[in-house]
Amino acid sequence: MTSGPTDLSPAWDSFCASRLDYLSALAVPIAEGIVRRDTPHAAFRGCIDWHSCVHGLYALFTVSRLTGESRWSDLAESLLVPEKLEQELGCIRNGELNEELPYGYAWFLKLAQDRQRFFQKDDLHPIAGELAQRLAQWIFSLSNDDIVTHARNRAYGNVSWAVLNLWEWARLNQEPELIDAVSSLTREKLLPLDQDLPPSCDHLTDEFFPAALQRTRAILTILPDNETNAWLSAYLEEDLQLEPVRHPAFPHSAGLNFSRCWGLWALFQYTKNPVYRDQFVRHFVTHVNRPEYWRDDYKKYGHWVAQFGVYALALSMDRT
Repeated sequence: MTSGPTDLSPAWDSFCASRLDYLSALAVPIAEGIVRRDTPHAAFRGCIDWHSCVHGLYALFTVSRLTGESRWSDLAESLLVPEKLEQELGCIRNGELNEELPYGYAWFLKLAQDRQRFFQKDDLHPIAGELAQRLAQWIFSLSNDDIVTHARNRAYGNVSWAVLNLWEWARLNQEPELIDAVSSLTREKLLPLDQDLPPSCDHLTDEFFPAALQRTRAILTILPDNETNAWLSAYLEEDLQLEPVRHPAFPHSAGLNFSRCWGLWALFQYTKNPVYRDQFVRHFVTHVNRPEYWRDDYKKYGHWVAQFGVYALALSMDRT
């Protein structure tokens, strides 16, 4: 179930030894959040808002499968009642969740994908299919200028996050036309944006997504190596160095250390350069050791940040 690089450094070795403990700690505020009734939604009603509850369930299922502790998945499972899922689908078809496009829709595809892949359950397919269609319509309707704007977006409107999750959903469900369409868009519209989205923009700390790393991760995941080797070498030029955010200036900034980890892990997997792995560890450990920015203050941090940390840990533990 888990794997990791064999060239262990002391920091990496220590991190690996602590991952299960980190997962268990992160699960606590997530579990507390998803069972609340913060919204009128039928199933995804806790964690302040719909999308945070969606990635809350994703995180609990992930913690459960990586730790072997079924209590987390049992709790998440208790919310996925067929009648409630039917109500959620009705809300989507009535346009009641249009504001969740693209961010929340992309997260739901991640939840449904992992539920199918690791738990062999397809009960989320009706909702995921509806959201995938709507997400695809949004992505392919964007003009070139829109692509630039949404690629620069460091929050809910980020197009790279949407493209990546739509492509992964299409690949899992063997939809060749959608796979080709998303790949072509990545190649023709995301890949040429170097001047519009330089790596230096990821030093910005006012939102929860690193835009350049999100784009890089999507490109490296979706396109074959023969299309990305020369591009990445020219794009990065030299090792990307980012310092963890130690005192987030805004509530959303508290998610940045963990979401940077996602891109740093993609760079490490692709290049095998331990510089990126070490930055991944430094970002993760810095933030997990500041629980006031992920466990405490439910409204600002406790309802969502821990989920980002679970996603980062899963990337470092899952076989690829």
